[in-house]
Formats: sequence, structure tokens, C-alpha cells
Amino acid sequence: MIRISKFLVFVIFLFLCSFSSFAQQSCLDLDFELGVLDKYWSTRSNAVIVHSFGVTNAVIVHLDETEKQSGNLSLKIETYGNPNGNPGTFYCMLSRETFAGKFIELRGWVKTKGVKDGSAMLYIRVDGERPGTLGYNDTSDRNLTGDNDWTQLSVMMPVDAEAKAIVIGGMLRGEGAAWFDDLELYIDGEKFIDSGELAPGTTLSQEQVATLRKYIYPLRTFEPDGGDTRDLEVLNRLIGDSRVVALGEVSHGSSEIFKLKNRIIQYLAANEGFDIFSIEGNMPEAYKINDYTVRGEGNPKELIAGMSRIAWHMEEILDMVEWMRRFNEPEKRIEFTGFDMQLHEGAVSELLEAFKSDEEVENKIADLKGRLDEIYTYWMQNFPDSGMSDNDKEEIDSILSFLQNSIDASYFRNKEWLQQNIAIIRQFLNIKEVFDINWRDKCMAENFIWIKEHNPDSKLIIWGHNTHIQKTIVDEEFVHNYTVMGHHLAQKLGDDYVNFGITFFDGSFTAWGDKGLASYESFPAIPGTLEYLLNQIDEPLFILDLKKIESEGSEATEWLLGQSNHRGVGAMKAGGYQNDFHSRGNITDKFDYLIFIKTSSPSKLFNIN
Repeated sequence: MIRISKFLVFVIFLFLCSFSSFAQQSCLDLDFELGVLDKYWSTRSNAVIVHSFGVTNAVIVHLDETEKQSGNLSLKIETYGNPNGNPGTFYCMLSRETFAGKFIELRGWVKTKGVKDGSAMLYIRVDGERPGTLGYNDTSDRNLTGDNDWTQLSVMMPVDAEAKAIVIGGMLRGEGAAWFDDLELYIDGEKFIDSGELAPGTTLSQEQVATLRKYIYPLRTFEPDGGDTRDLEVLNRLIGDSRVVALGEVSHGSSEIFKLKNRIIQYLAANEGFDIFSIEGNMPEAYKINDYTVRGEGNPKELIAGMSRIAWHMEEILDMVEWMRRFNEPEKRIEFTGFDMQLHEGAVSELLEAFKSDEEVENKIADLKGRLDEIYTYWMQNFPDSGMSDNDKEEIDSILSFLQNSIDASYFRNKEWLQQNIAIIRQFLNIKEVFDINWRDKCMAENFIWIKEHNPDSKLIIWGHNTHIQKTIVDEEFVHNYTVMGHHLAQKLGDDYVNFGITFFDGSFTAWGDKGLASYESFPAIPGTLEYLLNQIDEPLFILDLKKIESEGSEATEWLLGQSNHRGVGAMKAGGYQNDFHSRGNITDKFDYLIFIKTSSPSKLFNIN
């Protein structure tokens, strides 16, 4: 029987942004009759919280055949819960060449049912150079709330000649359902008829492909097969003297990504002296894996499952742990660590073990555990309410202060480790108190720096999601100033921090979705996305040298230096193109290097028994 983690909370932020010029695409399906919503429109679900108790808050955008103004289909937005008032949205990018400097109007028919705490509307937004918004207008003054039969709305505005991004669409704020149909665009009073041609830049020229090939390093295989590693020798030069290497992943469930990272880790440990591995797993539980990898003690499956992140309960992770055990014989050569802080149990266990002969302290820890267990259970059932009263906060703080003093007054050799476990509990409580996406990344960065500073002579490898290890702050239309772990580390470590993003073109992966934890097909990369363009190099597996591309500034690679849509799945699978390709921004700012894999297959869940 597979032990499912108690804490199965995954957050997807599906957001808009200022788009790249090469990814711009006119709306080819203004009446939604082509039946392929995600090819022509992007949609946005606000934060979708999924855990073992079900869906807490959701926005669903899909085509609907039961309600329509005309034809066979309309677009429907349904919202449930939505405590923060964030909208469900569908939107499309307009060509600057066609619309900039013109007066545009968007007309459309809208129907609503049970809409409360908000309304349904159409909108136009025009952006200039980031972060400037040149103009915005919507039909919110029509106040389509409650129940409304089909109503035609119109929104219009002039588009600045300097516009960099022109977005049209519709949204539903609040709770309820809204249908949209028969949209029309007008330019200077004339109805716009889309030619149906693909936007410029969806195909690389022969010159662009040839130039791009100068910056790639093909890899022999993703399999950690113990064979020829000459293809990995390029890592020596790419990493240089940096002592921290972060390996990303576009999905927490790709077998090829997991295997390739294992292969790279083995090479760096054996040839470049990297001796600490640190994963996006809960810190105390991750450290326990050393019981097996260093000393050969315990069941590796149970220890991996103890990290409580179901994404890591995979055969590919087990294979890496088994390799570490062999690599550490007859003496320790690499340690297994983690830097996450979303659970309290491992930290409490460390404290109980340390004070098991002190009845007074042990009783205090037992009291703490009971309170934390209650808060955790309440939070899982009542997110985002933390369930912490002022009395709870005072009592827990008093116990933690008592434990801190007990550690300080003790003769433990591992005082600093026990103090770090107190810090983990405080971090855990704060994320329950105020759900802030910045808090977790800030704590993960601090925990990793703790590991590094307590191992000053070591070279470290980070394993985490692309978003967490990227160097830039996420600053998009609906997610502003999300300061990720990688940005903190880049600021702190400078050139000592090197990161590799990893993505794939097509295939499948393991994730949480409407089938539970299962295999899901990825949405194929469509024209204009980064993966679609990189696939035209016709190389199944390679490293792309983004640093060199940026420094040399070739005209043939200029398209890589702008904003782009690229894949960003994480641990959840929602339906449609927009959920696979919600990541945006300048890829050369995010990563030093990008690893491209042609096809992904699902990681394989292991049986713990």
C-alpha cells in the first residue's frame, strides 16, 4: 500500500504577462466554433488549491454546447469559492503590426447565472515597455451580475502607436457562471476579418537554426547507465568555479528529466567533487535519508516517502538513492539533504529524539506536537483559515522559546541542527498563518544557505522546479513580485550560483489531476512557444548555452532574448494548452543554461511495501 503524504497541497499560478513578439497570434476563433479553445485562446484559472480533501477553490474555463448565442459552441467560465476575488479569464494577443496606432472595439454576447460578488465583462488592455500599462478599458459599468440572458457588450479604446502588447478577452469576477459568444473586432470602425495566417516567428529560418546549433551541446543519453560520459565533460566548463549548481525541472513527474538529473549528479559527484545533494523536500525528513545512503540503515523507500512529497515517491528517485548508497562505500562521498519547510512532523521527531531522557522537555514537545497536529488538520480542511487563535500562538511561542532555551543550556553536539528544527517549525507555522507564495521560497533559500554555511568546503547540487531555481523575480500580470528561491540565491551567491532549466517538447508526465495521481498527456508545443522553436533544431537531447547566446548577441538568436511562452507544469495537471505553457518571461534572464528533451514519459511511482 502506498503511503500518501498528509500534506498534498500544490498551487498553480496560471497567469498572463507581456508576451513576446514572436509568440503573438491573432484570434482565429472569435465565435469559438472551431472547437479547439486552447489553440486560439489562453485562459486563466486563479490559484487552484488541491489537497487530500478535494478542490477548495477553482476557476474552470471551457467550451460549452448547452448554452450559445448562435452556432454550436460558446465559452463558459465557472468559479467556485474564489475567496480572493481573482477572476477567471480568457484572452488573446493581437498583432501590433495590425492594431497599434488604431482605434479598436471588441463586441460580444454574454450570459450570466448566479453571479455574485462580481460581474462578467469584456476588456481590452494595452501594454508598453514593462512595467507600463498604456491603457485599459472594460465593460464593468454594465454590471452583469446575478442572472442575465444573452446581452451584447462593447468595449473600445485607442491603441498607442508604441504599444508592445495588445490583449483582448473576457473575465468573470466573483462566483457563478458566465458564457461568452460571437465576439467581433473593429478597427477604426471597420470589422476585422482574420486572415488565419500564423504569426511571424513561428518557424526558425535556416540561418537561425544553423546559428543556434553553435550554442548547443548534444547529450548521448538521459539514462544514468554508467556508460561513456564524455558528452558531460562540457559541464566542467559551463559550471567553472561555481560551487552551487541548481538543476531544474519543468514537471515534477518526468522520467527522462529525473534520470538525466541523476546522470548529471553522478558525473558531478565522481568528477567535480560535488558532495552535497539538496532536494525540494522537507528538510528534517530529507536529512534522514542519509541513514541509508551514508550508513546503510533503514528502508530507502520508507525514508523517501518520509519526505512527504508524493512527487518524489518514484522509482527514478529510488534509483538515485541506491546509487548514492553504492557511491558512499567504503566512505562517505555525498550527503542527501533537503531545504523545504511545509511540514512539522520531522522537526518535532528530531527534538523528541534529542530530549527522550528529559521528561519535562519531552512533555513540552508532546504538547507542541498535539497543538501542531490540530492546526495542521484544521488548515487542511479550512484553507486558507489557519485555525490559530491568539492563545494558540502565545502557547506555541512559549513552548518554542522554552525548547530554544533547553537546547542552549544543553551539551548536545548538534545544537545548531536542533535550533534549525525550531526554525523549521516557525517557518511552517508562518506559512499556515498567512498563505504567501514569497514566504516558502524565502524560507527555502534561507534553509539552503544554512546547509551551505555549515559545509563551507562543500560543493552543492540543488534539485527543484524550474520556477524555484530561476534567477528572476516572477512579475506577471496577475502575479507580481514573486521572489523565488533562485533569485534569493543568485543575489546572495553571485557567480557561485549556476542554474540549468530543463524542459521538454511533448510526451507525458506523472501529476495530480482529475484522475488523481496518474499519467497525463502533455499538451503539444504549439507555434510560437519556446519548445516548439527549439524542436526545430532536430536534436532530441541537448544543453543550450544561454549565457553565451546573451553575451555574444547574434542577430540570429535575438528572438531568444525577448519574452516567450514556455512550459511550466509543476506537480499538477489541469486541462489545456494554457496550463502547460503558463510560464513566461525572458529565458536567458531566468537560466544560465537550458536542457531540452524531445519527449517525456511519466515517472514511475514505487510500491512502498
